Formats: sequence, C-alpha cells, structure tokens
Amino acid sequence: MNIKLPLSYQEIVDELVNFTDLPRPEVEHRVWMQALGEGTVVQEAKHFGVTPHQYDDKMEQLYKEGYGLIIETMVFWASQERQLWIQQAIERIRLYAQKNNRPLDDLAILMLGDGTGNDSLELVRNNFKINYFDIPGSKTYEFATKRFAHYDLIGDRVNLISDYNSCLTSQYDVVLSFEVLEHLTDPVAAIRDINLMLKTSGIAIITEAFSAVYENFPTHLKSNLKFVNQTPFLFLQNKMLMTWYSQKSFFQFKPMEFVKKEKISLPDFISLLKDAKIRRPYINAKMRKLFTFGS
Repeated sequence: MNIKLPLSYQEIVDELVNFTDLPRPEVEHRVWMQALGEGTVVQEAKHFGVTPHQYDDKMEQLYKEGYGLIIETMVFWASQERQLWIQQAIERIRLYAQKNNRPLDDLAILMLGDGTGNDSLELVRNNFKINYFDIPGSKTYEFATKRFAHYDLIGDRVNLISDYNSCLTSQYDVVLSFEVLEHLTDPVAAIRDINLMLKTSGIAIITEAFSAVYENFPTHLKSNLKFVNQTPFLFLQNKMLMTWYSQKSFFQFKPMEFVKKEKISLPDFISLLKDAKIRRPYINAKMRKLFTFGS
C-alpha cells in the first residue's frame, strides 16, 4: 500500500494545501514558523481569545475551527523522536498479536484522538485495520478524513467513529492515545473510559504531557498538573496495570503500555513501586502535595 507520510518541509506544506482550505503562502509561513519553534497554536489561541491553560468555550472553538494543532502535529510527527512512539507501539501490538495467536488485521484497534491521522496511516502501512476517533465536525477530523479518503481506506482499513459512547463496550484489543489526556478537563474519567473500551487483557498504549504547561502549549490544562508522575497509578486505580514503558525515548515513559485486568491486587501495586523510575517521582509528588496542604 503506497501511503507516503510527509517528513520534509515541502511534503508537509503540500499535504496541508491538498487537504485544507488554507492558501499555500499562509501554509508555507505557518509551517516554517512552527519548525522554528514559533508555535502556531499560540497565535491561534490569541485569535480565538483563549485564556492559556484554561478550558472554556473559546478553547473548544479553537479545537473545532482552528488549523494550528494540525500544523503543530504535522511538524512534530516528522521528527525522529515522535516517529519512535508509533514504531514502538507497533512492536508492542505485534507482540500482543503473537502472544494471542491473532492475525494483525484481526485486531480491533482504536486510535483515540489521533488528530491528523498520521499514526492511523502508519498502522495501516503496517497491515493493521484501525478505528479512528477525534472531535467530529472539527477541522482536524475533516483533514484526517480527506487523507483517508485519498488512499481509499475508509470502510476497508479505516473505520471512522463519530459517536464516542459507541466505543465504551469492551470491544477493542488495543487503544492508542498519544498526547490527549493533558488537554482534557477530566483525564481520570477518560482513563475510566479507556478501561470500558478495552477487552479484558487488552492493552492501552499511552503518552501524556501533564507537566508541559508551557507558553508554547496553551491548550495543556493547568488543572492537570496535579497528575504529574501519577499516570501509572491512575491507570492502576482503573484496573489497568503498566506492563511496559519506553526506555528508548528522550521523553521518559513515552509511550507506556497498560493491560486491562479483571481485578487489581496488592502485588500489582507493589510491582509498580519496585521500579525506582516510577516510585521516586510518585512519592516525591505525594510528599510535595502533603507539605503544600500542610502549609
């Protein structure tokens, strides 16, 4: 299947021009500025009147009507570091299929919040079928849909999902969600939903950026800073045990893998605490919270 994902400046520009209504000169400028680190989402947030790091109707409007997150995502995905996330995820999914004696295209895979669709396309290139969900009616959803249609994937290799609640029926072997939780007003509820999406013994492959509440990321919510270094335990509380995390990535724990269990035991909790890379940040965060409360 001849799916070509854009990696160079010119390829990214061409893709954006082909599948959005933006004029080429504007796309060229915005992609170049994004590559230089001048975040296009920051400028768009100002345009929509967004208060950085606080979710409201204006931020929701940015998600639905803006192109900034599309441009940001396309530029970031072209980096080797970002591609490593999906490459490692594919390795983990192949291992899951092998352990369960399942053909790759027989797995039910949900791409939850895949935005531009790059990860979905990469999975299809590797012989998987996927279910794609993002904000229906948004420019991002429209962009990804046009890309899938261009390769004649819809209904064959890609199933578009517009009803979020239809996912909550324990039907998926794999749920992938990269850099979504930090945007949500209630990430704990989203984690509970991931449990509802998965079959028992199914796996979730996750990244998050709770700590990245920086000027360049105005859509990362300040309210989620309390979850920094807590992710393995948030999933454990919802019957999903961390079974693997990347040690190749420059960004530690990107991605992480969790397996859905029928019930969680004390040994599961202890198994997390035995890993110093998980234990130390978790305990430090708890201690800071305790001292802050005490003061």
